[in-house]
Amino acid sequence: PQLRELTGNIDMILASASLAQWPTLQRIHGDYHLGQVLRAGDRGWILVDFEGEPARPMTERSEPDLALRDIAGMFRSFDYAVGSHYHRTAATIGGEQDSSWAVAAQQAFLDGYCEASGVDPRSSLLLQVLVLDKALYEVAYEARNRPDWLPIPLAQITALTANSATNSATDSK
Repeated sequence: PQLRELTGNIDMILASASLAQWPTLQRIHGDYHLGQVLRAGDRGWILVDFEGEPARPMTERSEPDLALRDIAGMFRSFDYAVGSHYHRTAATIGGEQDSSWAVAAQQAFLDGYCEASGVDPRSSLLLQVLVLDKALYEVAYEARNRPDWLPIPLAQITALTANSATNSATDSK
């Protein structure tokens, strides 16, 4: 029900993927989030659990995909880190959840990604589409398993669709 009024903008964002320039597909992690990253002292960071998204069939998990899907997964994980903190503590700043840590973490993550890959996806339409896709998946998951966590993905969807509506209004002028 909470998504009903956003459906038009959601559809518009998802449809825009067909207009985007698609990079080469490659093997990706497929379930990339903070729980899959371990700090190993002087060895740096280690990624674990390359089995892919558990909800996908095994045959699909090793298929080449967009590296941006893993970035979208990590972005959502940063939002969940903030959201779970506020969920556990019921802490608020100015009556609303403060997402500045998640934004800073996303920027730092992208800085490292750009340095390592030579690719800067900050303005990628596909990244926006994949973040939305992941948040929509999370809404279904949370509705079934943790309904009180629904505000975390719903906040992202609301923000993305608001940005889309603003961009559409600007583009039509």
